[in-house]
Amino acid sequence: MSEIASKIKSIHWQRMMFILLMVIMVAGVESCKSTGKMSKKERKAQIENAKRQLQPIINGTSTLSYDEQKRIVGQIMDKNLNDPILNDMIIQAQQKLKTLLAEQTQAKALKIDLARAALYDLLLNKDNKSADEMEMELNAIKRQNLGDTEIDELIARVEKKIQDMRAGGGSSLPVKAQLENAFTTIANSAKTGNLSQAESTIQKTLQYFSSDDVPVLIIISREGSIVDYDKPTTIKRYLQFLKDTKSSKNDIDAIMTDNNGKIKGLDLIKR
Repeated sequence: MSEIASKIKSIHWQRMMFILLMVIMVAGVESCKSTGKMSKKERKAQIENAKRQLQPIINGTSTLSYDEQKRIVGQIMDKNLNDPILNDMIIQAQQKLKTLLAEQTQAKALKIDLARAALYDLLLNKDNKSADEMEMELNAIKRQNLGDTEIDELIARVEKKIQDMRAGGGSSLPVKAQLENAFTTIANSAKTGNLSQAESTIQKTLQYFSSDDVPVLIIISREGSIVDYDKPTTIKRYLQFLKDTKSSKNDIDAIMTDNNGKIKGLDLIKR
């Protein structure tokens, strides 16, 4: 009986030792995982995979977005694989990403400049576009989703202009007609003694121009390519001249605008 009990105790002890050994092995595996240890084979595989991920970024052939490429480089750096060749590739990839970011920033700035100029053109409506034509151009700009506060404000102004055009508002007139109407209003207001209205119209008209000193040239005569001009003046002086003389005797011959759509030069011609 004692022999049987001894065997049972032995079997029980062996079972307990087996369980204890398994617990130690599992704990050892988990410990390796928690400390980030890996075999040489695993480390080599991760290094090679990291190189494959970095190479298209370095070459500039990656089809991933800038943010995705940046995330990949960051993940590889976090692994601390400490391989000389890989470390050099990480540096190259970082430099490439800096260049890519600069190019994207420059490209976006150019898009914003072009959109700003196009929106100012729509506000001036120099080409006398219809409301539908203006809306088509405006929608193309909106689809770019530039995320710029100034562009958003200009878009809202153009949308308002289109609404006014469809409602038959005065702002539907092209800029040439608006300026010539302003010139007549200034002269007629001064003639009737309404100097406050003349001055108010002057201030509103100056908003079309890039500055008060925009040059204004008045054509006296033109024969083919030969053009004779009167003494040059500025837009502010010309508007004051209209108020002082109470007369507008010139038509607009040409309008020049800058990249922001503001008028930077004006040619007039005597009637």
